[in-house]
Amino acid sequence: MKNLKPTLKHGGSIMIWGCISAAGVGEMTRIEGIMKKEDYLHILKQHLHKSAEKLGIRDTFKFYQDNDPKRKFHIVKSWLLYKCPKVLQTPPQSHDLNPIENLWAQLKSRTWKTLSKSKVELEEKIKKEWGKITSEDINKYISNMPQRLREVIRRRWYPAGY
Repeated sequence: MKNLKPTLKHGGSIMIWGCISAAGVGEMTRIEGIMKKEDYLHILKQHLHKSAEKLGIRDTFKFYQDNDPKRKFHIVKSWLLYKCPKVLQTPPQSHDLNPIENLWAQLKSRTWKTLSKSKVELEEKIKKEWGKITSEDINKYISNMPQRLREVIRRRWYPAGY
């Protein structure tokens, strides 16, 4: 086994957790396998406050997450209640209501221009591109949130088509 190298026939995919603020990108980590509530809690414990510290928002941030079911489990909600009392929820994978979804799409287009030979290579590409994301990139998604919210309301909660 030590002489075998994992390869991907069509580029493959990996799951990433990351966070952003108007100040820039925070921590990013690869998720192995299917993420369970315990995995999500571990990621929050390891990366959320480190990210806030790195971004200079340690005591002032509001944590904005989607309504994925694993985020609603008691152990996650309890930890957030005591460690991050300002939590905002949005629908899962909503490009209209969650700025990071647009950033994920941008990151995907940057990293999938060429096929990766392995998941390790793909992860390295993602890390490299994550490091290139600027606060200007992020703020273009954040600054138009009021407009997006108005459009979603006008469409009676149907996607705004961005």
